[in-house]
This record gives sequence, C-alpha cells and structure tokens, in this order.
Amino acid sequence: MRFLGKAAAFTIILGVVMSTSAYAESNIVEITVTPSEGHKAVSPYIYGVNSGVDMSAVSAKSFRLGGNRLSAYNWENNLSNAGSDWHNSSDMYLVQNVAEEFRDVPAGAIFNAAYDARKGNVPYTLITLQMLGYVSSDKSGSVPEESAAPSDYWFKVVNRKDGDFSADPDLTDNEVYMDELLNYLITNFGKSDTETGIKAYALDNEPALWRHTHSLVQSEPLSCAELMEKSVDLASVVKDMDGGAEVFGPALFGYSAYDSLGGAPDWAELKRENGYRWFIDYYLDEMRKSETENGKRLLDVLDLHYYTEAKGACGERMCGHYDNDDCIKARLDSVRSLYDPDYRENSWITDTGAEFFPLLPNIQQSVDEYYPDTKIAFTEYDFGGGDHISGGVCEADVLGIFAEYGVYFATIWSFDNNAFQLGAINMFTNCDGAGNGFGDTLVKSEHSGGDISVYSSIDGEDENTVKIIVTNRSIHDDTPVSITLSSDKAYESAEVYSLYGDSPLVRKLGGAGEITENRFTYTLPALSVTEFVVSAPRVSEISDISLDGASEISSESVESGGNNALPFAIGGVAAVGAAAAATAVIRGKKKR
Repeated sequence: MRFLGKAAAFTIILGVVMSTSAYAESNIVEITVTPSEGHKAVSPYIYGVNSGVDMSAVSAKSFRLGGNRLSAYNWENNLSNAGSDWHNSSDMYLVQNVAEEFRDVPAGAIFNAAYDARKGNVPYTLITLQMLGYVSSDKSGSVPEESAAPSDYWFKVVNRKDGDFSADPDLTDNEVYMDELLNYLITNFGKSDTETGIKAYALDNEPALWRHTHSLVQSEPLSCAELMEKSVDLASVVKDMDGGAEVFGPALFGYSAYDSLGGAPDWAELKRENGYRWFIDYYLDEMRKSETENGKRLLDVLDLHYYTEAKGACGERMCGHYDNDDCIKARLDSVRSLYDPDYRENSWITDTGAEFFPLLPNIQQSVDEYYPDTKIAFTEYDFGGGDHISGGVCEADVLGIFAEYGVYFATIWSFDNNAFQLGAINMFTNCDGAGNGFGDTLVKSEHSGGDISVYSSIDGEDENTVKIIVTNRSIHDDTPVSITLSSDKAYESAEVYSLYGDSPLVRKLGGAGEITENRFTYTLPALSVTEFVVSAPRVSEISDISLDGASEISSESVESGGNNALPFAIGGVAAVGAAAAATAVIRGKKKR
C-alpha cells in the first residue's frame, strides 16, 4: 500500500509537471522576423530631446531649443519673458545656467544649445525663431499689465532689416531683426549644409496659446489668417538666408490646436467654405499655396506637440501611482491613441468624440491630400512615468510607433525624473554603451499575441545581423517568447540587452542560448524592453566557425549614456538626408 501510495503520488506530481510544462509551452508567444522583407526608411531624428535634458545620460540624435520662453527671447541681449509661466517676468533666465562664455554674447542661449548638442554628438539641431511680434527689452522682473506691448519693456521684432547686417547688433534701435539673427548664426556656425551649421528653424512656439502664455503681447485670440501671414513671411526669410535649412511649423500645442487652432475666431468660416476636416488641413493647404506663389517650398516639416490626456483609474493624467496596476496599464495603453482605431482612451478628447484618433493615420491623410512630402515632427511630447519602468516601456513603444508611421523628428519634453525614458532612447541608439543600437533598416515582424510589441531591423541591406526590440507590457508576469528568423542565413548567436526593474540603465544579460534552425527562446522580464542582436557568420568568417556552438555571453551592466557613445561628425543636410533615407524600423504586428 505504501508503494502504491508513493506511485500514486509520483503519478500526480508527474502530471502536475507535465501540465505545467504544457501550460508554459502553450503560453509562449511566437515571434517571426523576416529580414529580407518589409524594408522601409525611417528617420534617426525621432530619438531626440529638448534643451535642458542631461546630455551625459542619453545618446540623442536630434536636439531642440524651444518652449514658451523662446517666443519673447531677445537674441541681441539674451533677455526673455516668462509670460504666464512666471508672472510675466523679463529676465536673464535662458542664460543663467549656460556656459560662462555664452552669457554675454548675442544669441548666447542659441550658442549654448548648439554647444550642448555638439558635445553630445547630436547631428541635428532645431532652433526656435521669434514670430510673436515683440521681445523683452528690460530685465527688471514682472512686467505690469499697463506696460503691455508696445511699451518701453519690449522691442519690436522685424523680419527684414533695412540696411546692412551688423556683427554687433544695435541695442539702442528698439528693434530686433530675424534676418540679422540668421546672418549672425550663419557667420558663426556656417550654413545648414556645413558640418557645424544649424540644420533647422521653427516658426515660434505654440501660437494658439499666445493669448494665454503671452497676453501682454497677444491680447486677442490669434486668427488663422494672421498666423499664416506671419508664418509665410518668416519662413521666406529663412529660405532666403539659408535655402538648405529646414523650416518647422506651426508648433501646435495639442489636440484642440490641431482641430481649430484653439478656437480661432475665423476658423469656423474657413472650415465651412473649404471643406477642411481640421486646422491641420488648412495650414498645409496654405503653405502649399505659398510655395506656388514664392516659387519655393517654405514649409518642410509639420511641427506638432502631444502630451497624452489619457487618465488612469485615479482620474489623473500621467499620474505617478506605480502601486496601482490600472494606472500603469492606462499609461501603457495611452500610446495606442497614436495608431489603434479600436482603442478609446479615458480623456476629455474621447468625451468630445475623438474624431481624429488615431492621430498618426489622420495626420498622414492630411499631408497626402494637402501638401505631399511634408515631413511630420513631434517637437514636444510626453507620456509620463519617467521615473518608473512603465515610463521606459511606454517610451520604447512610442519610438517604435513613430518609426513605423514615418515620423521624421521627435524630441521628448521631459526633464526631472526622466531616467527611464532616456534609458528607452538609449535602447535604440546606444544599447551597448559603445554607440551601437537599433538597426537603420526596417524589416518585417509578426507575433502570435500576448501583451508585447516587436520592432525589428538590420543595418542597410546587411542581413547578417538582425536587431530585435521586444517590449513586455505585462505588469507582473515574465513572458516566454520563441523567436524565429525566416531567412536562408544560419544565425548562430544572440546578444541580449534589457531595460527592466528598478534601474534605468540598459543591462547586458546572458546570451539567448542555443539557436537551432534559426529559432531560439527567451523569457522576457515583466515590464521590460529587451533587444536581441542576432548574428550569422559572414562569408569571410565561415572557415573559422567552430562546431561547438556559440559561447555564452557574460552578464554585465552597460550604462548607455551620451558619454559612452562613439563620436561622430555633425553632418550637413545632404548627409543627414542620406542617413535618413537609409534608416528604418517596424513595430511587429499580431497575426490574425
């Protein structure tokens, strides 16, 4: 009886083991990557940051100087006005923390930005120009309401100077000139097609909010017609001064600005008369007409800002309730408003109809219809969670989606407590701490389900090395995956890098184990971003291949920051364009 009891117990245990094994096998997510298919160019400039980010912590590919302060920035004396952000204060805020050599020179804030970008080996810099109409002339602090522009507290902005440019701007003529600023920058940095030249200029910042952010200058709501007049004039100055520089506009602050320029007084009539869906249609159409009238393209990049409005279970947007699974899930899901027609976020946008969700397909539809070949940029965006792994996973998905939908340029606006977001950028740009990251050519990816996303790539046309980034959005559960490379090449090894847990550093983990017939398995940590660098022997190496299989990769941490990136030259627009044309990435799609 004791024997039979032990036998029965063994049978039960064996059954449990077999059941567990079968359960694990049935829950493996199948991923298939086809390196020879789905090639598509994607810009490297989606991996960008705004000024103010710790450049030693991130390997960025683009850099922007922008924000509310830039609208009233006086480049001649470095004064700026905070507007509603801080008591309409006119002061030296923009240069108070810059390198000492830039504090007392004209355009010091711009010089410092260009210096930061070059120090971080960033190849593409975007600078915001002033289009509001007036800039600060006084640094005495808060400007009283009765001293709204025009007054002694302000200098007028003039796009074209009547006379010769000066190497030292006149601080007593009560005007600042945009063409003189551009000439000053070109004199000091070179044109956009030179190694050190500024690559692009933005037509100010969030004009639909000027009445709120800079009411002492823009006291009435901005009309669509006024914005277009200002935009065309300043854009033409940029192109006259530096024909190769790219122009970004109109820096719309968010969904309601996309829709109606924040309720512009002349929008309803323009929409009705022309059959436009939203303000983006009108803006693109008008800029297309300006090209015909001026004989040259004045707008290169449609400039948008996007901060998620999706709320968690707590009712707050971008909350920090990391002990609440529903709040974490809301952040991870919020990215879907960019691309998924079946998703409805919990926000005021959905409450009002969410007519233009998902955003990216709607934006591309407008570009295709009203101004083909216009590029798309998100020069400010944030989905929150920068101090938690959920923010890192979310950021990785945002970058993958930007890549899949052909976004040209993206610079995150996140400063304090953003380490995990910067870690996600490093996964794409510098996973090994030596300047190597995700590939530059899109390849086809598919997966069978599970709460994951897959983005796969190669470098150029070289299929010998495949880079696969997989995000695991499961909050508590590790996820086993089986990865198959559909190729006639024989892949033999895979390095593994991951962002997970409580550290924002990208860590190099053990190898992926044996690759058999181009297939291997791996278990993704819960809430993680994992990159597999899968390699096949090159033709010249075949004679050296050992039959013993790939060696194990030792575990070690890799701090993927800007200081560890391989240095590279700041290329001109032509070189940058070539790089962009060779760059690509895709988000893996679930099989139906």
